[in-house]
Amino acid sequence: MDYAHSVFDAWLAGGEIPYDWLIPLLHQYGDSREVFDRFVIRKAPMEDMIPAKCRKKLTELSADGPMQTCETLMEKHGISSMTILDEDYPACLRELSDPPGILFYTGDLSCLLRRKRVSMVGSRTASYLGLRAARTIARDLSKNGVVIVSGLACGIDAECHRGCLEGGSPTIAVLGCGLDQDYPQENEPLKKDILSRNGLLLSEYAPGIKPLGHHFPYRNRIISGLSEILILMEAKLRSGSMTTVTHALKQGKEVYAYPGDPVSPMSEANRTLLREGAGYFTTAKDILEDMNWLDNQPLVGQNIGCSAPEEPADSTEAAVYNALLKGNLGFDELLQTTKLIPSELLSTLTVMQIKNKIEALPGKRYALRQSSSC
Repeated sequence: MDYAHSVFDAWLAGGEIPYDWLIPLLHQYGDSREVFDRFVIRKAPMEDMIPAKCRKKLTELSADGPMQTCETLMEKHGISSMTILDEDYPACLRELSDPPGILFYTGDLSCLLRRKRVSMVGSRTASYLGLRAARTIARDLSKNGVVIVSGLACGIDAECHRGCLEGGSPTIAVLGCGLDQDYPQENEPLKKDILSRNGLLLSEYAPGIKPLGHHFPYRNRIISGLSEILILMEAKLRSGSMTTVTHALKQGKEVYAYPGDPVSPMSEANRTLLREGAGYFTTAKDILEDMNWLDNQPLVGQNIGCSAPEEPADSTEAAVYNALLKGNLGFDELLQTTKLIPSELLSTLTVMQIKNKIEALPGKRYALRQSSSC
């Protein structure tokens, strides 16, 4: 890889030039090396091309020490770059009103060439139900060749990435800092898993850039911009996830909201979006059908609805499973049979429906899902 060339992209990105200045600058000079040559070597003032505060920053970064440090970081972490003028640059991001002029990446760029991409986001402090649902739905989408795009944050984002890897498809993580940063530290093993399984890490922030708070709402436009649809798994009304929803709506993307717990404050954003007309879904199959991605019916049937019954994941699921072996039962009957408390039973029933282990019947009754129905 030509890290010596990419370091000029890192230098230019480090100047934090607004996109409406940066993109004309790249068009004018072709690449960041030419900008460096004109600004640093030839000492051209370039007042009409670069804002004053950015010129000061670029001057500081052009010293031998910062340039060498940046090149070392890029080599150590395998970080390459592309600009909006390059052929590899994602076409879907060029269409944004505020596209990133420079992108840094490590991993497999072929993820960006896949037809099926879905962005999934949600709370960092999600509920047990939200985490389980996110992982299950991401896994089932992934089994059908869908690449999941998310932000590598703790909580919902991380579970979406994990579910995608479990389903066999690569996943794309968009970071709000330099790709060399250990952030969030808890997800460093996940980051390595993503790269080892042909996934991709992306950022518009140069190596060495710290994870500052204002970076994340802005990077969310890239998360939504990379996919055809956005799925909100679980979030409060005032949350970072809702900034991604706002970006998606401005970009003309379809937004889906998982219904979640009907009374939990963790799902208040979901309920609001559903009232306002967001797409409703409970399983990956709903998304696949809406997107007309059921182009391999036997495979889809095997992955979504007709897979061999799994062993119950825990004691609560086992209790419900064993109770329903005798036939369909109502909620009160299940309470008596399983000895679970109402909130625990409701959560377990919801999770088992998401995993297609049981189905809800009229009259608030439940039954084991039969494989013969597929």
